[in-house]
Amino acid sequence: MTIASHTGLPDPDAARRTISETVPELGPGIAKQARSHAEAVRPFLERRRLRGSTREAADLISDIATGGGNSWESRVSLLLRGFIPIEDAYKTDLGGIGMALMPVKQALQWKPDRWLWKASDSELRPVLSELHKGLVTLADSLARSIQRPALLPAHHPPGFARLRDDVVAETVAEQLAMLIEAGVKQYDAAQEGGWPGSSREAALSWRFEDSLRPFLTTEVQQRYWQATWGFKHAEELVDAKRGVHRGRSPIYEEYREIAAGIHPRIHSAYVAIAVNYLAEVLELMPKYAEDSGQGKRRDPVTVYGNVGAIGDVHNSNVSVADTVLSIGTSINTVADRGDTDTAAAIRALAEAVQQDPGLAETLRAQLLDNLADVADAAVAPDEPRRLSRARAAMASITAAAGTSTQLAEAVGNWQHVLGQLF
Repeated sequence: MTIASHTGLPDPDAARRTISETVPELGPGIAKQARSHAEAVRPFLERRRLRGSTREAADLISDIATGGGNSWESRVSLLLRGFIPIEDAYKTDLGGIGMALMPVKQALQWKPDRWLWKASDSELRPVLSELHKGLVTLADSLARSIQRPALLPAHHPPGFARLRDDVVAETVAEQLAMLIEAGVKQYDAAQEGGWPGSSREAALSWRFEDSLRPFLTTEVQQRYWQATWGFKHAEELVDAKRGVHRGRSPIYEEYREIAAGIHPRIHSAYVAIAVNYLAEVLELMPKYAEDSGQGKRRDPVTVYGNVGAIGDVHNSNVSVADTVLSIGTSINTVADRGDTDTAAAIRALAEAVQQDPGLAETLRAQLLDNLADVADAAVAPDEPRRLSRARAAMASITAAAGTSTQLAEAVGNWQHVLGQLF
């Protein structure tokens, strides 16, 4: 099923392409490190005898290629592997790093523990030679040889989902709306550079993921994980306090060197995918509330005639009349105090919701309820509770605009006015 991008949100399809196209740009930085390591190995090979340097040479071999998860080879392989969709992550050797250094590991295969540190000059020299050759190969090739990871899958939330019994759907919706707003702000900020996601306060992947924990239907969260695979990895690489290595590994400094100027593009692309997924969840919240026993759909009936101070209501539920009257009253109150732009913006949205024949009746009623919250907050913009409800409501309206040309046009024309208020 294809779902259009939501108005006002970054394009998730472009974001998926950005990740796939940008990850190979990490190659030159890794190649530079490989050359630096090759230069560190070369002096040992130039000596006629290692003499008292065998321990130093063994430490260098271990640090670069054979020290398990602590070696440079393992760290950069992990760095790249984290951006590969999970089903392919352990089958792919991006850039051939593991393959280039495989002869070094094979030279130590079946050797006794600590053999490397007990080896003689003649035993170490072939290992050093293979290590130097592999590093030079990587230094010469990585700048152009890292292939693009496959595009992340375009997953969408399920049509049916239940919330936990101790959760209120409205509260979840408000939290989603605030996170979508925070995500869009960080997306915009990331375009200016820096290291987004590098602190607990700025990291979004954990907060986005936590916002989906209220669902009993685990598929909501599972599809999010699959759609944004690599997002948490990108933030862990710049936050030593939260990363998998917890500050004990040089991977953080190495990534900053490798990804200078690249990380903001990768991170903002993940944010774009995540906020679109959350926006779809938010759009489905009325349905999820009903699935969870917290709401009931209205049966559509037809009402004709002028209702309130806004305009004609066609093909709508009779119970929306009070909602439309409430919106009209709020519009008059806002206009009477001189805030004519806000009044005009709400009126334009109300007319678009009422008049667009392409909107399903259940969605039309839901959007009018949302607009009533927006109008209510416009009347009393200093009340935090009303503003919180209005932000969630505007997020729902903006999300729904992707399915309605008329509503999308109204949102686009008046978003600058309501954005200043909410």
